[in-house]
Amino acid sequence: MAKTSKKKCHGWTLYALSFFSLSPMLMMGLAVPLWGVSLGIAPSHLGVILSARSFLPLLLSIYGGNLLDQWGVRRTLQVLAVLSMFIPLLYPVLPFTSALILLELFGGVVTAFVWMCAQTVLGQVAKGDPLYASRFSFAASMGNLCGPFLLGLAWGLSGPWAAFGVVAAWGAALTLLVVSCGSSFQGANTHVDYGSRSVLTTHLTALKTMRDRQVAFVLYTTFIRIAAYTVQASFYVVALDFVGQGKIQIGILVGIAGLCSGGFTMLSASVVRLIGSQEHVLVSGVALAILSIAVTPAFSSFTLLLVLAILHGAGMGLSMPLLLSLLSEAASSDTQGLAVGLRSTANRLAGVVIPVGLGAAINMFGITWGFYLIGFLLLVFLWLGWCALKPSQ
Repeated sequence: MAKTSKKKCHGWTLYALSFFSLSPMLMMGLAVPLWGVSLGIAPSHLGVILSARSFLPLLLSIYGGNLLDQWGVRRTLQVLAVLSMFIPLLYPVLPFTSALILLELFGGVVTAFVWMCAQTVLGQVAKGDPLYASRFSFAASMGNLCGPFLLGLAWGLSGPWAAFGVVAAWGAALTLLVVSCGSSFQGANTHVDYGSRSVLTTHLTALKTMRDRQVAFVLYTTFIRIAAYTVQASFYVVALDFVGQGKIQIGILVGIAGLCSGGFTMLSASVVRLIGSQEHVLVSGVALAILSIAVTPAFSSFTLLLVLAILHGAGMGLSMPLLLSLLSEAASSDTQGLAVGLRSTANRLAGVVIPVGLGAAINMFGITWGFYLIGFLLLVFLWLGWCALKPSQ
């Protein structure tokens, strides 16, 4: 009885951690562009602000993932959860471009590392089991539904203070979770080397893992998938505002995409059984996510935008558990944090490149053609990566 109870508590903790750990990225991806638009910030400058959230995680994710393996998730989350409770409240206090860049720099590290912690726990528990990955992905997607919906509702009814307050409340809930149930997370290793030599060794070890074809395929596809996600978490909100959608409608569209993402994560395993290949389903899902987000500025009808949001969520949902399970399967049990760090580095590279590039494209060609261009380029790169890295049949 005791073992069963402990296992159930651990599963509940894992899924609750997933619910509260990914959604703040999407919530801030909704709040910050809306805040920037309300402040009258130009698209090119807004692109720099939005890319700042991924800059430090790009540099630190590999070493940070290694430290997660050594420190342990609980100790790391205790600090990150408290920070995630207070940083969002600084945004409406400091409505300046330079301040927003700094907040995105440090806030980006916090949100990225919280999600890395959650993925590390998944790798430690699931060890490649797609059922755990699907449930974990579903919980994350439910957070992506509830968080943006509540944020959009709060902004529409009470303005930016209420909206950023919703994100702070998410951080408070995460803090409560870590304090009350964090003891179920795996502990740290006994030795931690903080020196520069350890940094170099960590990065060399991480690069060596990319010799594995499966790891390289996952990382490349991760970059393309997160590029589509980054479009949604940056200028998607601006596009919806451009075609005349209100704050509450924008929150609903972002939330519906999260709901559909959650639903399709649970269908991912069934689709793989039907198609017969995880890699084919992964690439098809990513392609669907790109196409549906790229054509958004062409439509002003809420109904059509809702259909596109559903398709985008479907593509993201189908692909998410496959990325997680393929990567955790390829990594050993004592390098799950390092593997997550590699994947997070690919994520953050997309997070730095896409907002700046898309912001510049919008400045030059307008928002509609800027979206078309980024969608076309991502689909081309996805096809090239598939041709180069697809598993041998």
